[in-house]
Amino acid sequence: MSTRHEAGRLPPVYEAVISAYATALAGSTLANSSRVAYLRRVRGFLTWVAAQDSGSPTSGPPTDMAAAARAAHRYSRHLRHARYATTTIGSVIAAIEDFYARCGLGATGLRRGRDQSAPRL
Repeated sequence: MSTRHEAGRLPPVYEAVISAYATALAGSTLANSSRVAYLRRVRGFLTWVAAQDSGSPTSGPPTDMAAAARAAHRYSRHLRHARYATTTIGSVIAAIEDFYARCGLGATGLRRGRDQSAPRL
């Protein structure tokens, strides 16, 4: 059975990751409004990832690039199926890319813009 989380509430291991990301963002050159938006978008992504974790979301977000890319691609597909605007999906992808870059994992390979069809993983 999948564990559902209240809006904005993450399991402790995910909270630790989002806290570390918030600290990294605080030291970035991004505008404050961008930092707030990125943090909100990444929190949404991590909430979705935690909800997808079957039964026990204690392992945290993916820590290897292949798993991280798969999670990001599935989330992008989820947003497209939910009919989010292309620009909204693009801004979410930018935040996820920034998150993984600051975690030291690198790029997910997600595309932004009109053609957001990414290779299936």
